[in-house]
Amino acid sequence: MRAGWYEKTGPAFDVISVGEMGTPQPGPGEVLVRVHASGVNPSDYKRRANVKTPAEFPRVVPHSDGAGVVAGIGAGVTEFREGDRVWVYSAQWRRPLGTAAEYVCLPQSFVKPLPPGTSFAEGACFGIPAMTGYHAVHVGGSVKGKTVYVPGATGRVGAYAVQIAKWRGARVIASTGGGESQRAEIRSLGADVVLDRKAGNLADEIMKDTGGRGVDLVVEVDLPGNIAFDEGILAERGSIVSFGAASTPSVPVTQTGRRARNMGLHFIFVYLLDDHTFAATCEGINEMASAGFLKHRIGGVYPLAELAKAHHEAEHATGTGHFVVEC
Repeated sequence: MRAGWYEKTGPAFDVISVGEMGTPQPGPGEVLVRVHASGVNPSDYKRRANVKTPAEFPRVVPHSDGAGVVAGIGAGVTEFREGDRVWVYSAQWRRPLGTAAEYVCLPQSFVKPLPPGTSFAEGACFGIPAMTGYHAVHVGGSVKGKTVYVPGATGRVGAYAVQIAKWRGARVIASTGGGESQRAEIRSLGADVVLDRKAGNLADEIMKDTGGRGVDLVVEVDLPGNIAFDEGILAERGSIVSFGAASTPSVPVTQTGRRARNMGLHFIFVYLLDDHTFAATCEGINEMASAGFLKHRIGGVYPLAELAKAHHEAEHATGTGHFVVEC
């Protein structure tokens, strides 16, 4: 099969190769998927680019997310048949062979039906980005009737969090520093209010919109950089959910004020959800997509032969959407 891989870490154009390698075969409980689209996520290019840490395996076929068609099933698999359209997640988590290849073998629990009307490129976005957005919205309980604030709403996860929170009955406030065109795009995703993150009165605008009460949930991509701001706009019993850190790894917490207002702080890492939460998350995403309520921001689609270019673009064109490789 054709596949892309790297054997050492470093810049995309220096370390990524594309060529032929053996096609995997499904073992007991596994599903063989003919991959048609593979999603490039920050964890994929950050791991590949981190020259301080050697490659996890002698050869790494990157990417955890993808979509395609079932091409074979191992003994004991009852949920799928050959020809089923599917999406997959966690393909390269603690494994050497991800979805940047024509075929991938995975335990059947990592394979889900692709909703009708969903393209393979869209299905390749269902894994890390959509699952993180879904879990971030739900980790603190129901958001129905509550106010959710999503900064960085043009990001991969943020754009899904806006849609999922709105779908679950929340009032959604979002912000972006990308100008009116990006604000219009976020409004098209369902946000009730979209504010300029660079404005000096952002906190005042949020508090004004909430009648001085503050927001119930913040879905935060950069907790170290924004925690002081977020604490100031949280309502009593509000929560911050952190799914990433774009600045420093240290987080200053104002303990006294937080305790007095019963504020919550959640850290999430979608790779390590328990089985029940994984199942509920995937089911919720499929339900939303099947109902036609899930939009996808795809910034670029590249052939497998241009895997290095796809990595380079995903790494340097932040805020433009998902980058997908067709296999």
